Amino acid sequence: MDTDLAGRTALVTGAGRGNGHRTALSLAEHGASVVVNDVDEDVAEATATEIREAGGESVAVAADVSDEAAVEAMVEHASAEFGTVDVLVNNAGVGTAGPFLDADYDDAFELNLDVHLRGSLNCLRHTVDGMVEAGYGKVVNVTSIHTKNGVGMSPQYDIGKYSLLGLTKSLALELGREGVRVNAVAPGWADTRMTDEFSDAVTEQILDNNPLGRFAEPEEIADAITFLASPASDYVNGHELRVDGGQVPIDSWRLDDR
Repeated sequence: MDTDLAGRTALVTGAGRGNGHRTALSLAEHGASVVVNDVDEDVAEATATEIREAGGESVAVAADVSDEAAVEAMVEHASAEFGTVDVLVNNAGVGTAGPFLDADYDDAFELNLDVHLRGSLNCLRHTVDGMVEAGYGKVVNVTSIHTKNGVGMSPQYDIGKYSLLGLTKSLALELGREGVRVNAVAPGWADTRMTDEFSDAVTEQILDNNPLGRFAEPEEIADAITFLASPASDYVNGHELRVDGGQVPIDSWRLDDR
């Protein structure tokens, strides 16, 4: 299986921690020069430093992906360092969500759309032209287990991720003709800071409904993204790859249980 990314430049958003961190490391291990983005400059630089210390090429760029001007500057920096971006991983995300009937969470709709959808659109707008010109490129959008059935008490997060899945399907049809493959990875719950904050009751509910009986390791999510970013998946387009252990969706949870 050809997963060689030597000579390719990859941009990974939200790569300072968790699944994004491991994805940046994995792409570098497979030969890519990696642009590490995060809104937090310190963690972005820590990831880039880790790649460089392992012998890879990497640069950190702090930017809020919902700010198009900041994204444009980031891509210009990336191009100056390594050339055209060949692989874009839209991983940056937020987890803020709550009941639709609770007005305290009204602003969360805008936040989720700003980061998940508009942030991904901003990154696409400033990288895809280069891919089309080269006749080759890979876009991997990170959706969520929520796109299987949705999860109650989190409509804000769900519309952000569902909209990203719709964008994936549409762009795959349009950009595939230009040599650019657009796919998605839908992670299940992984062993990250988010799940560390779950109560014992919520953790038990999730794991009782998972045939493998555990959370994913970030490396397992990163492996799936690396596959879709590599030549091994050149005939895969418009696909959402679920990496969730066969998780059975839970109906909902009470916020005070989280």
